[in-house]
Amino acid sequence: MGNQDTRNKLIKATKKILSESKNIDSLTARQISTEAQTNLAMINYCFKSKDELLKIAISEIVSEEFDKSVNESTDEKSEKRSGKEQLRNILYSVCDITVKFSNLTKMSIPYILLNDEISIPYDILPFVKKIVGVQKDETECKIIAFQIIYMMQLIFYRSDDFKKYTGININDESQRHQFIDLQINLFLGGNYNEK
Repeated sequence: MGNQDTRNKLIKATKKILSESKNIDSLTARQISTEAQTNLAMINYCFKSKDELLKIAISEIVSEEFDKSVNESTDEKSEKRSGKEQLRNILYSVCDITVKFSNLTKMSIPYILLNDEISIPYDILPFVKKIVGVQKDETECKIIAFQIIYMMQLIFYRSDDFKKYTGININDESQRHQFIDLQINLFLGGNYNEK
């Protein structure tokens, strides 16, 4: 079996364990290697560390969740929903998974904010355009998508400080969803209670 096959088995096993587990802090390298049916040493050989493997697996889970949310929001049944409702459902879903794995997603946020290519806002750009229609040009829509995504990432990264400042606990699902609604309405107009 090649290194790529082993890497894939370890990633798949880690994602399976993470999706079934509530407490990822107690996840051990031995559990992962047992699930993947590989030698324990292969984790460090293929990924340098368990944390590196976890970051990759979490990144894939978040990406898959986002794709799933987009697909659900653009299917035939959902097409009848407003652009705001579609965007809201996508952001709820992705933010919920981000919080679930916050101890790992927090590790990647500084890199995304400071070094990564600006690409994530493109994922919500079609929904922003659908909401604003012809009222805004392409550049304005890109700025709105950027503001929504990067503001939320910064808030997830500094959730404790944000809670002290605003009183909003981003780790509480109800408060998080209310904050997402507030963000959408702030950047895209509308009533703060509008669904």
